[in-house]
Amino acid sequence: MTVTWMTVGAVTDTTAVVSTKVTGSASVRVGVSTSAAFTSPTWSASTATSNNHAKVSLSGLTAGTRYWWRVEDNGVVDNTVTGQLRTAPAAAGSPASFTVGCIGDAGLVPTTPGVSGSATSRLSNHSIFDTIRAKAVDEDWLMVAHLGDLCYYDLGSGNHGLSASATLAQYRSMLDDVLAQPRQHQLYREVPWQWMWDDHDYGPNDSGASAPGRANALAMYRERVPSYTLAAGSGNPIYHSWQVGRVLFISSDTRSDRAGSTMLGSAQLAWLDTLLSTSTAEALVWLMPTPWLGVGSDTWAGYTDERDDLVDMLTAGGWTDRMLMVNADAHTLAISSAAGNGAGGFPVLLCAGLDATPHSYSTQYDGGAWPGREQYATVQVNDSGTDICLTATVYRRERAISWVSATTGGTTRVPAGTPCHVLAL
Repeated sequence: MTVTWMTVGAVTDTTAVVSTKVTGSASVRVGVSTSAAFTSPTWSASTATSNNHAKVSLSGLTAGTRYWWRVEDNGVVDNTVTGQLRTAPAAAGSPASFTVGCIGDAGLVPTTPGVSGSATSRLSNHSIFDTIRAKAVDEDWLMVAHLGDLCYYDLGSGNHGLSASATLAQYRSMLDDVLAQPRQHQLYREVPWQWMWDDHDYGPNDSGASAPGRANALAMYRERVPSYTLAAGSGNPIYHSWQVGRVLFISSDTRSDRAGSTMLGSAQLAWLDTLLSTSTAEALVWLMPTPWLGVGSDTWAGYTDERDDLVDMLTAGGWTDRMLMVNADAHTLAISSAAGNGAGGFPVLLCAGLDATPHSYSTQYDGGAWPGREQYATVQVNDSGTDICLTATVYRRERAISWVSATTGGTTRVPAGTPCHVLAL
């Protein structure tokens, strides 16, 4: 009885969620230890498997603590595979400082194709995943947020030697294939993982609500991804939010209800309106897979009326001077300061790509744009108890290229884009 793959996510100050696929077919338990040698572990309750898979909720963890974890399959502990996680430093609503990694886009003409899978040329096992993992563990990142194009399977298109039927089994196999890449698997089991799809890991290129595999994509995500609580029920888009310390995070599903003139759909828009008008968080990080700026019809430039509606919501809630937004999809790093973003007036950055053909991109980013591979970003939250500083930094491999930041402090707000962190570049 052994582990096929295991990932961890939805981490809070006292809880986390493990998702694992095993060779057994009965039940699993997950053990956690504060020792790298895995001494004196505490074990979860037994969880029944379905299709050799189980999702296990961990509770009773201690805030700001690193844990090592393993999976027991049918009573046998697989000691060959160990995961890690670090809990949030404080409960939601209390001051907390932490770092979130932001990544996207791996598998389009990859320089390091997959080592196995149904379409290895649409997967990546690039060493950049090792670079990010080592940095995340060394710097105690809270999580790594993947903003889409986990691979380029384009399920439902019939391309790349894959069936056009886009069955639930195919979506499960797609995730199996991603996690069969040793470097990706190690990252997502040693750093809590937050994933929101874009087009190529949801359906065909530029896909939306009419994607042939829509229902199966939604079902697979709910079944196998260790996500925070989804806002809508079964069969609906996978948008959700969570709060770490005094910072609200929003992860937007820009694909599964996209149709006509709407990118998000009426239900997600109504949920956002309520969330943004009622949240008591002091700052906002919006994880938006689709680029907010740009010129292409598949970006928010093709949905300007809805983008204006979102800006109205943000403005009404007083969020625009205490937030930043992170996008992927464009295979480039880019930064727009608050002054440079004409669609809302808050900092925006692109955090891609990992291992995908670089794109040249729009000149709308006044802070610069750097097409390339081996690229990612971090969002660092520094909460003094009064002021909250959000600093977004873009990296190529280990090298920081540039940064942008926003600050807020209770009722005294500093305009977004005001420097609150300086890097020695």
